[in-house]
Amino acid sequence: MEIRFSHVSGLGLNDLSFVIPKGEITGIYGDKGKELLTLLSLQEESKGIIYFNKIRKLKRNSYLFRKDIGLVRERFEKQFAIDGVYEYFVYYIRYHKIKVKDVTKKIKDAVKLVGLSVAILERKFSTLTYSEEKLLSLALALLSNPKVLLLEEPFRGYDINNKKRVSRILYKLQEKYQKTIVIYSSDPNTLYQYTTNLIVLNKDKVVLEGKSKDLFFESDFFSSKTLERPEIVAFIRLVKEKTGIDLPRRADVKDVIKDVYWNAR
Repeated sequence: MEIRFSHVSGLGLNDLSFVIPKGEITGIYGDKGKELLTLLSLQEESKGIIYFNKIRKLKRNSYLFRKDIGLVRERFEKQFAIDGVYEYFVYYIRYHKIKVKDVTKKIKDAVKLVGLSVAILERKFSTLTYSEEKLLSLALALLSNPKVLLLEEPFRGYDINNKKRVSRILYKLQEKYQKTIVIYSSDPNTLYQYTTNLIVLNKDKVVLEGKSKDLFFESDFFSSKTLERPEIVAFIRLVKEKTGIDLPRRADVKDVIKDVYWNAR
């Protein structure tokens, strides 16, 4: 689902205009990124013009678009005082009136899609690790089969193995299921590595919009120290400045090391 904002204001953000392409991973970087996710989720009122797949959002049809959007916060926020994982999922489906033919199968499929064993459904939330809770919150969002996933700091708090797991899940959701994914992160390294497009906020406005790699490498905005460049980008730019060698725009530091080695021979 493509999302288009035109002169939208709300939650302390002003005059926002940008496009989130359908079926791609877009990053949000800078001030008030969490607030922008909330505006995108339609959970709060805003002023301005918003289109979803070229259909304008109005008060009378906004509930239709909300059903196609899944918002996953950085920390799992329990809505119900239910400790059993399976029981929680069942109640979640009923509360949100999600149409499902086979409830148990739907729950198991969602849990497996985020890389967890269905055995976790027999456990209590009070026994779960931070990583397990975070993955289950993503599974809950997938129950309604949303066209858009809004993720707040999806990689924060994970070790390297779980980061790789999450990246595989997101690429699968994008490539196999054609989900439009929006990631807010305060870490430029995460956004450089995992997103195709980037929206940069400063204070209360959008200051940059475009392809992630192009913006991080070419925009002088990041030279102001207001927002940092990804470490790998800063290194590649430094090599060019000091030696004149124009290294390829790699995402993996191992590939950059190989490039440096071959250029030094």
